[in-house]
Amino acid sequence: MPSTKQSLAILGIVTALLGGAYVAGIFDSRPPSDPTAERLAHQTANATAEVPAYSFTVGGSVTVERGGEEKQASYWGHGGFNRSERRYRTEIGLADDHETRFLQGRTRYTPCPYSRYVNVANVSYATELPQNQSWTTRTILGGQRQLFEFSRVYDRGTSTVGGEAVRVVEVVPDQSKLASVSLSIPGEGDVEQLNRNADELRAMLYLSPETHLPRRVVVHRDRSGFGRPSIEERIVYDFTYGSNSVERPPRTVDNESACPTP
Repeated sequence: MPSTKQSLAILGIVTALLGGAYVAGIFDSRPPSDPTAERLAHQTANATAEVPAYSFTVGGSVTVERGGEEKQASYWGHGGFNRSERRYRTEIGLADDHETRFLQGRTRYTPCPYSRYVNVANVSYATELPQNQSWTTRTILGGQRQLFEFSRVYDRGTSTVGGEAVRVVEVVPDQSKLASVSLSIPGEGDVEQLNRNADELRAMLYLSPETHLPRRVVVHRDRSGFGRPSIEERIVYDFTYGSNSVERPPRTVDNESACPTP
């Protein structure tokens, strides 16, 4: 039996986010970025461009309501990045479904189409990134640098993460710029449609004042009903910096045509 398609469609939102595409509703009524937040965003963009290695965990929840019926599911997962190994891996799950993606330099490994069936081996196939694209732009912090290019940012003061004082910056991207960071990954059409219909999406960055690196990123996304399911999400990424070796998927093939079938 295949995994639940509804869960995987919502999971695609997170996949797009980890690859570097943040999207939000139109913010015509929003004020311009404030100078303090712009300075903090510039500092963290520079810091993430040089970070040698990190790992992160994923948590949060999604609530879907339709016709008075409400369903909830929890996000879970983890990931890691190592610049010298040129590796990046994520395993993100929603309820009982999960998906693993892996980068080895410019080679991207994606789960084979039938690997979600219980009677088919879990295998990933290789594709090459576009020539004009750096592999680091497909990572969560590389995507954050892209995010700043088409977003408004706001200083939200201070908070604490794990007992450490942090600066908080709210990031509100421009929905119309989604196509400019298109990932060309399976399921992206569903992701784009869901995000374009979003009434609100914003990211809260919790930044270390010493390193300027994000300790935590919290993504909020809401979509109203009006004949469609209403969706409310909160996804939390917690980062740890330092030595981190990233493992390859256990089984890979050179192309999609070599993927196993039922």
